[in-house]
Parts: sequence; C-alpha cells; structure tokens
Amino acid sequence: MMNESGLYTIKDVIFNGDQDPEHNAIECPGYRPLTYRDLRLQVLLVVKTLNARGFRRNDRIAIITPAGPETAVAIISVMAGFTTVPLNPQNREQEYKKYFSKLKIKAIIVQKGYDTAAITVAHARNIPVIELIPGSDLAGKFDLGDGDVPDTTEAEFASPQDTATLILTSGTTSAPKVVPLSQRQFCISAYLMIKIHKYTPVERHLVIVPYYHITGTKGIIIPSLLSGGTVICTKDFIPSDFPFLLKAFRPTDYNTVPAMHLGILRELRKVPAEDLKNNTLRGIRSGSASLPIQTNRGLEQLLGIPVSENYAMSETGTISVNFTPGNGSVGIPVIDSLAIIDENGNALRPGETGEIVVKGETVFSGYEDAPDENAVAFINGWFRTGDMGYLDHGGSLFLTGRKKEMINKGGEKISPVEIDSLLRSHPGVKDAMAFAIGDPVLGEDVAAMVVPADETVTEADLRIFLLDHLVQFKVPKRIFFADTIPRNPSGKPLRYEGTKRYS
Repeated sequence: MMNESGLYTIKDVIFNGDQDPEHNAIECPGYRPLTYRDLRLQVLLVVKTLNARGFRRNDRIAIITPAGPETAVAIISVMAGFTTVPLNPQNREQEYKKYFSKLKIKAIIVQKGYDTAAITVAHARNIPVIELIPGSDLAGKFDLGDGDVPDTTEAEFASPQDTATLILTSGTTSAPKVVPLSQRQFCISAYLMIKIHKYTPVERHLVIVPYYHITGTKGIIIPSLLSGGTVICTKDFIPSDFPFLLKAFRPTDYNTVPAMHLGILRELRKVPAEDLKNNTLRGIRSGSASLPIQTNRGLEQLLGIPVSENYAMSETGTISVNFTPGNGSVGIPVIDSLAIIDENGNALRPGETGEIVVKGETVFSGYEDAPDENAVAFINGWFRTGDMGYLDHGGSLFLTGRKKEMINKGGEKISPVEIDSLLRSHPGVKDAMAFAIGDPVLGEDVAAMVVPADETVTEADLRIFLLDHLVQFKVPKRIFFADTIPRNPSGKPLRYEGTKRYS
C-alpha cells in the first residue's frame, strides 16, 4: 500500500498538498472559518514557538485541552514538528501520574483558565506547562503563552520516520502499553481512508468523537485535510446538537461509536421527516464496536444514506470495512495483508476459525520498551490482533470472539486490571475482579466483584473511592460482594465467570 500523494509527514499534508488556500479548513459553531492559508500560518506559529522554547523533533508534548477547534488545530500543529500525545482533560491525578511517566512527557499544553489535574502533576514533576490562549473568533486560532516568537526563528518539522503520536493502550497485564505511530504510518492511513471513502475537497467532515481519541485525528481530521476538505469541529457535543449541525453546517459525513449513533437516531426521530429530506450527508461511519442492526437500519431509513462499519485497532489502523452491514461480517479487509492462523501459527482455510493476524505499512512496529509484550504480540512478522474469527469464501471477515480481556464500553477501551488494582488498594477490600457486563446501548459496561475485608464497606463507598482515582467512565456500573474471586489453577481471575453470573 503506497501513499500515492507522496505526502509522508503532517507538514507535507498541510503545506505541500494541493489544497485551495482560501478554502475553509476548520469550521465551528460560533466561530469564523479558518482557511487553509490561516491553518498553515497557525501550524508554523506553533512549531516556531515550541522550537524557540527548546523543543525538538520527537519530544513528547501532551495536549490536555477541552473539546473544540483549538484542540483540533493544536494536535495537528504539534504533530507537524513533534510527537503529540492528546489526553483526556478530565482524567484524575493518579491517571496523569501514570501517563506522564509511561509516556515520558516533555511538556503539556493546557487551555488558559481550564481546571485540570494535569497541571498539578506536571508542576510536581517539573514538566513545563504551556498555556493555550484562544486568540480570536477564528476557529482554531490561538497563541501559546504570552511571549512573541522572533521572526528569525526557523521552524524544524518532523521527518517521515519520526513519531507522530503515542497511544496508551491498556491490555490484560498490569502495565499499560505504548503504541508509537510514525509520521509515515499516519499519512498512509489517512490516504487509505481517502481511497476507501472517495473523499474530495467538497467533503465536510463532522467531528463529534473526543479529540483525544485516535479516531478523531487519524480517522477524520488528517484524511479530511489531506483531501482538501473541511473539518467541522464541535464543542462538548451531545446528540441533541445533531439536527442543528446537520441543517446549519451541511456535513457530508460523520464517524462515531454505536452508543452515540443510537443517541443521534433518537434525536432524528423527533424531527419532521420532511426536514430530513435532501440532507447533505452521503455517508456515515461507525467503529470501535459492533453497531446494532436496528440502529444501522434506522439511520439509513431516516437519512437515506448508507452506514459503513470499520474494524480497526490502534496498533494497525483500519483492518476491514463493511459497506453493507447486516450479515454479521466486519467487511472486506483493506489492510495490506490479513490471515487466520491456528495455535501453532499455521494459516487456516476459508471457513476455519482462528486468530486474526495482520501486517502492512499501517501496522506499528512494536510496543515501546516492552520486549516481553512484543515477543508474544508478533509471530513471523505478523501482528496478532487477539481477535478470533474467520474469512468466508467471498473474502468477508467475521469476528467470533477475542483472547484479550479489554472491556469495550461504547468505544472506550478499559483495562479491568487497572480497576482490580485500585479496588485492592482500598483498606476495606481483600480481593477484587473487574469484568464486562452487557449493556443495550453501550454494548458492554464495567462491573466488579469484591471480597470485603471490612463488613461495613458499601458499594457506594467503593464507587466514591474509585471516582477519586479514575475518570468517570471507568468506574463500574455495579459492584457485587462475594466470598471468593473465581480463578484458574495459576491464579488468573476468570472474568468470564463474573460476566456469566451477573449479566
């Protein structure tokens, strides 16, 4: 798979593409549009400002700012010259302590006046805190701090092999894993999205996913800019905003998780059918979890356009796309190479179930500082997805299960090990095990079993304790008390037993 545009860095995407300088690059309700000319000036300003403060290529700069056009442009701008690490601004101190250490953060960018625990952690660790100051009513226009950047400062941009971004993905072990993605991989993934979905400069891409998710940047923003289209940014999006955005900003596509699609469908059903006719959408994308067929059909009937589903991973980019959901498949593979293997690594024939493995230019080269993880993550050059499935005789990919224990809550991936560890640290808990339970909207939610060390401890006590240490979406919906935690002979918790018992 080659990037036919020849653009292999974010700097290339922004400065060396054939975008119309006067075309709108970024739009947002309440702002004037930012053109491609404006965007180039903003990216140049950010890179020069950070260079003047001593930051260089591959320095890791965390962006911890609220949803909005400034965050979108900050991610792009920092990535053009450095390694960007977008993080959830609502994380707790304990989470930032872990992330800053694991990701080796060199500086953080926060919006002036925005209260985030990241500032306290950064100061305690002598990590520079850079303030993002929105500068005007232009969407995505801002300054970094109060200092002027000398015009003589040369901008040093990243090269194709430099690390564009880091993704922290928690697995079944106690330690989180760091996924580095190069500038080249990022751009090739963006080109693949353009090729699959046939993007052109007339496209208007609505961003309603969190900006700190890789989907927002790699799946929407960079492909949109590479194709010369317009990115419509939102601030604190909720489904009831969608009818207004559809009418006022005329998007041609949007991409989000199943739970949000359902919320949007419910809002659209309140709108007179006549108002939805001749809407501007030509495609809807869904990812991170399986989209219920009722939601899919409902959106297609109301809006009159197809809904496609993506199967993707942080480590691999898009693996397959299904443009005709409903048969249980995750679509036709679009990644360079995909195979189904047995326990011994032997390739299986169509119809035979095994582990899904992939390789190609969009696949990362390995977890950072994790030789033991990498030894089991790859087999003969193939990345082991941890998902089980099969290919039918027509080439469609079907998922049948997974080896990994990650909990997928409406697209948010949650490590049960992190919750186990925190619960066991409570003085009233002797043992604990987090696990997935079914949810009709989110697909999965989090629950936990606890063996109490103190008979007076309550579910409410433990939830309050967890809320002090975890972002809210990770806190279990229910906590059940038990005499013992089910474990296998080697002591590993049997999470499926919790799911079976309490779902």
